[in-house]
Amino acid sequence: MFTQEKNDDFDWTRHSAATRDTKYTPNTGPSTDHTGSKQGFYMYIETSRPRKEGDQARLVSPFFNIAPKNPYGITNPPAYCFGFFYHMYGKHIGTLNAFLKQKGQMTLEAAVWSLSGNQGDRWKQAKVSIHPTSSFQVVLEGIRGPGIEGDIAIDDITLEEGECRDPPPNISANALSTSSHIWLLYATLVLTLLEAAYISDNTVLTSPSGQRTVCRQGKKAERSAELYAAV
Repeated sequence: MFTQEKNDDFDWTRHSAATRDTKYTPNTGPSTDHTGSKQGFYMYIETSRPRKEGDQARLVSPFFNIAPKNPYGITNPPAYCFGFFYHMYGKHIGTLNAFLKQKGQMTLEAAVWSLSGNQGDRWKQAKVSIHPTSSFQVVLEGIRGPGIEGDIAIDDITLEEGECRDPPPNISANALSTSSHIWLLYATLVLTLLEAAYISDNTVLTSPSGQRTVCRQGKKAERSAELYAAV
C-alpha cells in the first residue's frame, strides 16, 4: 500500500464524506468519494493553517519489479497505465503531481503528470502511460496553494500492464523507455488500499494466470498489486 513520505512537509489524510467546514472553508474539497458514496474513503490534503503556500505532501507506492532484459532480444519496452481519480475544487488550489521513481535513481524522479488550479466541484479521472527501466515506485504529490480553500483529493488508484487506452486530454507522459521484457502486472485491484482501509468483506482476486487470492474481512491489505511473470 502507499505510505506517507517522511521528508515532506505534511501528510495526506484519509477521509470520508465532506472535507469542507461549512463555516470557514465551505467552497473546497469533495463531499463524497468518487463513486458518490459518503461512506467511501479517499485521501486528501488539508490546506488550512498551519499549512503555508508551497508545502508538499507525498504518497509513495511500494516498489514494483519488472523483468530483466529478455535474452531473446525482444525490444518492446515495458509499459504500464497509472490511473487515479482526483478532485481539485477551491479558489486556492495548488498543484497535484505524479512522478515515476526508479530504483538505482533515487535522486531522479520523472514527472509524468501535473495539474494546477481549480478544476470544479467534481471528480475527474487521470491516466498516464509510464515506461520504467528498472524496479519502480509511483509518487503522488499535493502542493498547497495560496490559501485555505485548496483541498486536493485522490481516490481509487490503479496500475495496469500495457499502455493507457483513451487517456484524458490533460495527460502528458514523459517517462523514459528502454528495451526490456514485459512482465504482466496484475493491478486491476483498485487501490481503495491506498486509503489504508480495511476490507469490509471477503474478496477473491484472480490473476491473469488463474491464481486466486482471498482477502479476508477485517485484514488490512498489505499490497495493492501482484506481479506475475509473462508466459
